[in-house]
Amino acid sequence: MIREKLKVDIRSYFILSLLMGFISIGTQIILLRELLSIYYGNELVIGIILTNWMLLTGFGAFAGKISGKIQASNTVLFIMFIILALLPFILTFLAYYLRNILFAYGTMINIFQVFYSSLLLLLPFCLISGFLFTFISHTLGKITDENLISKIYGWESLGSVIGGILFNIVLVWFLDAFESLMALGVTTLILTGILAFRLRQRWMAIPVSLFLIAFISVHFMVNLDQKAHEFLYKNQDIQYFRSTPYGNITVTKTEEQINFYENNILLFSSQQPIQTEECVHFPFSQATRPKNILLLSGNISGIIEEINKYPVSEIDYVEINPWLIKAEKEIINPKLPDNLNIINKDARYFIENSKKQYDVVIINLPEPSTAQVNRFYTHEFYTALKQNLSKEAVISFGLSGSSNYLSDETKSLYSSVYNTLKQTFNHIRIIPGNSNYFLASDKELSYDVTHVIHENEIQTQFVNKFYIDKNLLQRRGKKITTLLDDETQINRDFSPITYFQKLNQWTSYFHFNFWIPFYIIILLAVFLFIRLHPVNFVMFAGGYAGASIEIILLIAFQVLYGYVYNLVGIIVTVFMAGLAVGTYYRSLIFKKVSVGNFQRLQIVMIVFSLFLPLLLILFRETDINGTLIQVLFMVLMFITSLMVGMLFSLASNLQINKIVNIASGVYSIDLIGAAIGSFVTTAYLIPKLGLINVCFVTSAVILVATVSCRLRCGQ
Repeated sequence: MIREKLKVDIRSYFILSLLMGFISIGTQIILLRELLSIYYGNELVIGIILTNWMLLTGFGAFAGKISGKIQASNTVLFIMFIILALLPFILTFLAYYLRNILFAYGTMINIFQVFYSSLLLLLPFCLISGFLFTFISHTLGKITDENLISKIYGWESLGSVIGGILFNIVLVWFLDAFESLMALGVTTLILTGILAFRLRQRWMAIPVSLFLIAFISVHFMVNLDQKAHEFLYKNQDIQYFRSTPYGNITVTKTEEQINFYENNILLFSSQQPIQTEECVHFPFSQATRPKNILLLSGNISGIIEEINKYPVSEIDYVEINPWLIKAEKEIINPKLPDNLNIINKDARYFIENSKKQYDVVIINLPEPSTAQVNRFYTHEFYTALKQNLSKEAVISFGLSGSSNYLSDETKSLYSSVYNTLKQTFNHIRIIPGNSNYFLASDKELSYDVTHVIHENEIQTQFVNKFYIDKNLLQRRGKKITTLLDDETQINRDFSPITYFQKLNQWTSYFHFNFWIPFYIIILLAVFLFIRLHPVNFVMFAGGYAGASIEIILLIAFQVLYGYVYNLVGIIVTVFMAGLAVGTYYRSLIFKKVSVGNFQRLQIVMIVFSLFLPLLLILFRETDINGTLIQVLFMVLMFITSLMVGMLFSLASNLQINKIVNIASGVYSIDLIGAAIGSFVTTAYLIPKLGLINVCFVTSAVILVATVSCRLRCGQ
């Protein structure tokens, strides 16, 4: 009877570990998406938020050392789970409510503000979730007198797999943010109540029931998604809101103007005739009898009308997010012509798999402030695009900036874009307007953009000879071109230099030295190298390597296959599955826990990191079936996390210490390594060195840890 009861208790704690992983990944997915909307997120912001997340969780795990001093441990345990069920809901609402109270409305939030505000916001949830790992490890160790840290880590990773599948692949397609948070909170409360009953904490049924009733009542009484966005868009009437797999779409009305936002960034407005005319007529004024047109993203209503002022035959409009088109149809209800084809695909994927020939291509995508968008400004993209162009075709896109003054950061960005275009096209012109438009073609290009408009009697409000001075336009355009540096590096898929330059330009707005965080992290790494136990430092390097390789594979996948949201979600879920399998079934590969096996695994990780560039180059240079690429990337992701999981299992069993100290030390240092790896790799190493070189840097980090461990452990 006692033995059976012990088995029930052990299983219950393992399920609690699974629930902990489920809550954490669900909260991370939802809260990260919402914070990106609030902070106008790019990869640097993502890196800051994820770094804070993992650092705080690591500190929480370290604080779990006091677990042995806590009385009535099961009571405290279930109270913390109830708090975790409520916190994501509260914190997300607070993030929206406080955005325009703490920071001036309409202003960009600077780097320090992103750091400290996200730190404070994530603090309660991350500290408790990290604390729970050590707390459960200690409690199970006390019951069984065994070190079950790696098994708890495996169950937590399994919970993350389940949460990743549910929230990243399923619910994100059907529910808005607060509806998903409601599902997360209700699931957590129900499971907490069941497990409390199994562990003889039946009184927990009362608070669990009360909070369940409160959740459901709030859901039916208030539309929290609508309410939260009203805080964000002050003095604007929200016409439409939808949380989509590709970002949050919000449509607002200000007097007679309709504004379309994605993740709180203005995409376009209904009252922008100058921008719309420049976007269309600048490239069309250069084209010779354009018939087939390709439009990549942007506003379909105004732009399509301007394009059809020319005798075009067909317009292909490519937009990955179908909800954006749906919103435009619902709110503006534009009259869509018969010659318009709407294609809901990733633009890069569409171009690389299309056989059509186009006469004009308007690239109406955001600037390369993210690694995902940077794919549309690379040499490989322009080369692929040229295969779909007629002999005298013209392509066009705009970048922000003044024609009268270019900062050093903007000059570097423009130079890289210009030099990249020169690798593919014979002629490039920069035509200043509301934005500075880059036009590229193999035919001669002119600054006289009003000539064709006048000759063909095309009716325009602004882009005409009465509004634009041809000579002034030419002087300004040539002035910009003369400022550019021919030696600036060109932008490539695996060396995204314009992404780095755009981040540098963004941080320059705040008069902030972009490299300061990098130097601080280097000093922190040196400090950890000196102070940490060699086994824990290897775990730090393992966490760093796992996060770094995960990011390399995710970016490479987007470059080679295209931005397919649900597949990226599957890849991340596969990573969590590898962690679970590696920690739980490590003994099938490394039966003996020894320093020798620990170091052999490190050598395998070094070889894998060195071999990865060859695989990435092979994938890029070989015409591999799309499905096969997906499978190969998932296999690589699984192998990466499998090794990190096995490394964690060995590290948690190698040290002779109290279980609570081992759990807090290994888990926290793993998270700190992952935090630094994700931030440094995303914000600094990939933009500056490229994907291939970052693989070598990652192997070097593991090598340093391996040599240190061998010297200090005496084997």
